[in-house]
Amino acid sequence: MGAAVRRRLHPLGVIDRYVLREFLRYYSLALVGFVAFVILFDALEKIDTFLDYDATVGQIARYYLYSLPYKAILVGPVAPLLATFLCLGAMTRFQEITVLKAAGMSLYRLLLPLYVLGLVISAATFGVGEGIMPETNRRATEIMEHEIKGRSLQSLGSRNNVTYLGRNNRLFVIRRYDIPRKAMVDPTIQDFDGDRMTRRIDARSAFWKNGAWVLVDGMERTFDPQGLETAVPFDTLRADFPERPEDFAKEETSPDEMSFAQLRRYAQRVRQSGSTVERYETEIQLRFAFPLVSLVVILIGSSLAVQIRRGGIALGFGISLGIAFAYWSLIRAGQVLGNNGTLPPLLAAWLGNLVFLGLGTFLLVRTPK
Repeated sequence: MGAAVRRRLHPLGVIDRYVLREFLRYYSLALVGFVAFVILFDALEKIDTFLDYDATVGQIARYYLYSLPYKAILVGPVAPLLATFLCLGAMTRFQEITVLKAAGMSLYRLLLPLYVLGLVISAATFGVGEGIMPETNRRATEIMEHEIKGRSLQSLGSRNNVTYLGRNNRLFVIRRYDIPRKAMVDPTIQDFDGDRMTRRIDARSAFWKNGAWVLVDGMERTFDPQGLETAVPFDTLRADFPERPEDFAKEETSPDEMSFAQLRRYAQRVRQSGSTVERYETEIQLRFAFPLVSLVVILIGSSLAVQIRRGGIALGFGISLGIAFAYWSLIRAGQVLGNNGTLPPLLAAWLGNLVFLGLGTFLLVRTPK
C-alpha cells in the first residue's frame, strides 16, 4: 500500500529519473566548460587592452563576473545539444533504448522528459535574460569603458543621429551632438503621457547655458487630450530639462542592456518620432525566439542520437558544434536581415527556429520508433 502511494505521488518513473539525471550531469559539465572556454578566448582577445590600460586583476575579474550571464546565454544552446548526444548516445550504444522499446516503451515517451526539461531551460534562459542580463551588461560596459580604459566623456568629439530616452517619458532625437561644445544640431524633443504625445519641440540648434538648455529658432507644439494642436514659433526657448550634457555624450544604450519592457517602450518612442525601429522590433522578437533554441536543439539532438550507434564524445562534440554553428549563423543572418528591413522583424527573429524546428520534427518522424 505504501509503495503504491509513493508511485502515485511521484510524477516521474525510474526511467524518467535516470534519463534526466544523466542529461543534467552532462549538461552541467558542458555549460561550465563552454562558458569557461568563451571567457578564456575573450580574455586572450582582450589581453592587449588589459595590458595597455594597466587593468588590475580585480577589474578584470569583475568585468568577467558581470559578463557571465550574457556569455552563459550565448553558449547556452550548445550545452543541451551536447548533453542530449552524450546521454542518449550512451543509451543507444549500450542497447538500453532497444531494451526499453522491446519492453513496450515508445520512443516518444522515452524522450518526453527531455522535451519538458528543454522548456524549463528555455524559460530559465528567458528569465535570466530579462531579470539579470541587462543590468550585468551595463555594469560590464561601465567597468571596461570607465574603470579599465578610463575613457573621459570630455575627450570625445561628436555623435551623429542620437536617440535618447530621457526622464518623464521624454524622447530626444538629435541629428548631431557636439560633446565638447555641449550643443545640439536639429534636435527634436517629444513629451509623452503614456502613449499620447503631449508636446513636441523642433529647433535648429540647442546649447547648454547656465544650467539649462537654450533652444534656437524652432517651433513648440502642444497637443490636448482630444488631439488638437497649438503651435508657437520661437527665436530662443529656455528649457529646464533634467537631462544634462553628459547624458547625451554617452553611447546609445544597447538592446542587450534593456529589459523587454524597456525595449518595447523605447521602440514605441522611436517609432513615434519617425525614426526607423526595425532593429528594436527584431530584438524584441529575439527575446522570445532565442531562449527556445534550447528546446529545438534537444529535439534535433535526440532524433540524431538514437540513430548513431558508433562514436562517442568526439562525434557528439563535433556534431553539436556543427549544428550550433549553423543555428547561430542562421539566427545572426535573420537578425541582420531584420535590422535592415529586408525581412519583417517577426520572421527575421524566428527564422532559425522555424528552419531547425522543421528539421528536428522531420528527423523525429523518420526515426524508428
